[in-house]
Amino acid sequence: MFGLSILAMYVMTFLILTQPMGSGKTRDWWVEVDTDAGNGTYYFGPYRSKDEADNYTIGYIRDLKRKGAKKISIDIKQGRQPIQLQTSEQ
Repeated sequence: MFGLSILAMYVMTFLILTQPMGSGKTRDWWVEVDTDAGNGTYYFGPYRSKDEADNYTIGYIRDLKRKGAKKISIDIKQGRQPIQLQTSEQ
């Protein structure tokens, strides 16, 4: 019986420690765009689903190509809001 209690405490501790911190907004989807136009990384979102985020990438690519971008990399990620929505490379 003591072993079962220890196991239950271990499982509860594990579940608590592996839960994301914050208000539960960690399941949002974000679009990360790296480009040579502006030399930076941009984040767009949040989106409710990966499909929703994916649908918006077409517009981002079109706008960047209009600005002369030759290299565009898009990554759709799930998680917390990025600390900065734009980062510049010096």
